[in-house]
Amino acid sequence: MKKYISIFMLVAAAVLGTACSNDNNELPEYAVGLNVVKAQTAFNVVGGTNEVKMASEPAQAYAQDAWLTVTKKAETLLLTAATNTSPQTRNTLLVIKNVQGDSITLNVQQEGITFGLPAGEDIFTDDKAVQKTLIATANVPVTYVTTGDWISVEQKGNEVGVKVTENTTGKARVGWVIAKAVGLVDSLKVVQASLTDFVGEYKQTAKMRNADRTLSERTSDVRIEAATGTNKANFIVDNKYTWSVDFIPGKGFKMTNGKVVAKNEVQTGVYEYLISVVVADDFSKEHETAINGTQESILLAIDDAGNLVFKEAQKLASEQTFSSYGWNRFSDSKPVMGAYRGIGEVYVQPRLTRKS
Repeated sequence: MKKYISIFMLVAAAVLGTACSNDNNELPEYAVGLNVVKAQTAFNVVGGTNEVKMASEPAQAYAQDAWLTVTKKAETLLLTAATNTSPQTRNTLLVIKNVQGDSITLNVQQEGITFGLPAGEDIFTDDKAVQKTLIATANVPVTYVTTGDWISVEQKGNEVGVKVTENTTGKARVGWVIAKAVGLVDSLKVVQASLTDFVGEYKQTAKMRNADRTLSERTSDVRIEAATGTNKANFIVDNKYTWSVDFIPGKGFKMTNGKVVAKNEVQTGVYEYLISVVVADDFSKEHETAINGTQESILLAIDDAGNLVFKEAQKLASEQTFSSYGWNRFSDSKPVMGAYRGIGEVYVQPRLTRKS
C-alpha cells in the first residue's frame, strides 16, 4: 500500500530561502530515498525560482496548485512562481514520490501583494493650491503618474505627496493620480472647483406635469448665483423660483427640501408658499412620490468632465432613486402636514446644460 509523510515547513514570508536537512534515520522506513537536504519554500510577492534539493533523485514531483511550477533536474527540484497579484498569501503542497509510489509533501508559501492608494482619500477642494501627503504602503515597485500637469506627485518611501496648483481656468477641473504595479492599476480622484466656477446661466431639461397630470419633457431657464454667506448660492428656475442651496467645494451643490422658493398672495393677506421637495425619479401620474420635510436632499454634483449632474444624496427607498425635485404648495412657510395644498411643479430626471 502506498504511504506518504507530510513535512510542513513553517517559513517566514519575508525569507526567500530557508535550508533544512533531515537525517534518513528520522524518517520512517518507507520514506527512505525521499530525504530533503535543502528546501527553499517561501516566495516573496514577485515570485521567481527556488530550489529543493533531495539526497537522491525522486521518481516524481509536482505541486497541488497551478500557480507553482515544478521542474525536476536529477535530485534538484526547481520551484517557479509568478507574481501573486492577490492580497492574500497563498499556499500549496509540493508532492515528492519515490519509485514505490510513497510520498512526502512540503508546504510552499507565497506572500500576497500590498499595493494601492488609500481608500477614501480622494481630494475635493476649491480653486486654491493644495498639497496632501498620503500613506501608500507597497511590497512591489510602484509607478505614479497624473492625468494633468496641474497635479504632481512625489514618492518618498511609503509617503506619496500630491500637489495641486491654483485653478485659474474659471471652471471646474477633474484629474487623477494613478498608481501602477505588476499589471495592476489604482487611482485617486482630484476635483478642484469653487462656487464661482458655476455661477451663470443654464438650460434645464426635465419631465414636467401637464394639466392632466401626465408628464412631458420641457425646458426651463436656470440661473446659479452666489448668495450672502460662504458657499451659499441661489438656484433660480424660470426667474420665478429661488432655491437656497449650499455649495461643497470640489463636490457640487447640496439641495435640501423644506426651503421656500416662492410666496404668492392668493387673496388679500393670505399667502401660499411653494416649498422644495425631493422627488422620485419614477414619478408619474400613477405614482406621484415626493418627500416633504427638511432633512432630505439631492446633489447637483460634479461629474468626471467637470459638469453638473443631479444625483441621489442618500438612499431613501430600496427600489426607487431620488435625484429629481419640485415644489409643493403649502399655506404655511413650513412643510407641515395640515398646511399641504397640493403639488406645485416637478422636474423629473432633470439635466443641466450650461449656456455659452
